[in-house]
Amino acid sequence: MSIHQHLSHWCQAKGLSFADLSRQTGVPMNNFQDLQKGEWDPPLSVLTSIAQSLEVPVSWLHSDPRTIQRLWNDPDEDHPEFPDTSSSSDPISQRIFEVSREYQDIFVLLTSILHHGDPKLIRAAQVNLQSLLKQARPTTIPWGTRPPGHFEPPSD
Repeated sequence: MSIHQHLSHWCQAKGLSFADLSRQTGVPMNNFQDLQKGEWDPPLSVLTSIAQSLEVPVSWLHSDPRTIQRLWNDPDEDHPEFPDTSSSSDPISQRIFEVSREYQDIFVLLTSILHHGDPKLIRAAQVNLQSLLKQARPTTIPWGTRPPGHFEPPSD
């Protein structure tokens, strides 16, 4: 995806239009129109002011907002939120760096698999990690707290 597609998704996620961004950043509306057509590559200074208006780090403009939400929240949350960026310039990267220090061996293994580039190997790692994540989630209604008269076994 290109920056203009991500930027469009960020505007939707934050409830802003390109016209709103134009007013807030001082960037002419025709530049946003050119961006949508893929005819304008905004300089870093413009991306910085856009990111400030959207209240996100500049690096996030290169990612879909749903990806950021998935990285920050539990995947099963009904209303995922964006992390608070007021205390850290990029809380997602900060969390990744902190965890990578604590679990360095796992990060080295995953990085090695990704650098290897074999799609089958990467897919196998993805499937195994998804399986582990499912196992780590608590069941929604533990067997012991089911209503009286509820006799079928759980479908976990």
